[in-house]
Amino acid sequence: MTRTGAPKPGRNDPCYCGSGRKYKDCHLRQEEEWRSQQLRLRNAQDSLLQRILAMATDAEAADLRTAFDRYWNGRYQFEQLAELNEREGYGADRFMVWFAFDYRQSDGQTLVSRLAKTIDQSDLPPLERQLLPQWVDVRLRPYRVERLRPNAGANLRDLLTDEPLILADSHASLRLELDEVIVGHLVPVDTPLGANQSNYYLAGPAAHLTPDTAEPLRAFADIHLAAFRRNHPDAGWLELLRERSEIFSHFILILPTDKPDPERIQRFIAETRQQLLGE
Repeated sequence: MTRTGAPKPGRNDPCYCGSGRKYKDCHLRQEEEWRSQQLRLRNAQDSLLQRILAMATDAEAADLRTAFDRYWNGRYQFEQLAELNEREGYGADRFMVWFAFDYRQSDGQTLVSRLAKTIDQSDLPPLERQLLPQWVDVRLRPYRVERLRPNAGANLRDLLTDEPLILADSHASLRLELDEVIVGHLVPVDTPLGANQSNYYLAGPAAHLTPDTAEPLRAFADIHLAAFRRNHPDAGWLELLRERSEIFSHFILILPTDKPDPERIQRFIAETRQQLLGE
């Protein structure tokens, strides 16, 4: 049983579950154990992400160059990577996270899936082992911010699947605005007491887009899915993103930075539809 917004009972108050026992003799210990486990999982998330990004930093230069060109779609040269955190809102960091989670290496594996494949032979700590398999299919994707929960996170909705998600990252929530679109990598970490759905946290920085981009971004993604299904009729969003998640970076690149320009966005979508679907 979980509480929904009710004030926390005192230690000697009746437990909220209705057992008739005092809170300290009933659910208090369970909640304290969960909070302790939540903290350990958060620490494991941080250390696992740093481990994965270190693998990306140590990758072959040729792979990084190829991935860079795909992600930035010719906008920048690889030699400009160090400049992109300032020029593109943590663009260098966003690219490295994409390289680790999304870019398939020569063996067909991403760095994350490669690490997961060798998990039995690795020296990963137990909690990192617990998290890693859940991260294999994490890809760059867009989310709409539906509700802000000060100092606690935010309620998001996957712009592709319409699935609701809980962003439990209190630090990230301070940088969010209601109804904006964020494009980033969300990783599952812990599960609230009595819940079936995980809490999610941002793996690295996300791109922040204004609310008016949600509809055209979804239309842009729909065009790519329709084109992908010509050769893969049963494909869904995950199959598309395993192959082409960089399309969201391409969409971000055409957005005006000074003032809204919906006509420019619509032209880009029309050009994409003509190029991919011939319509």
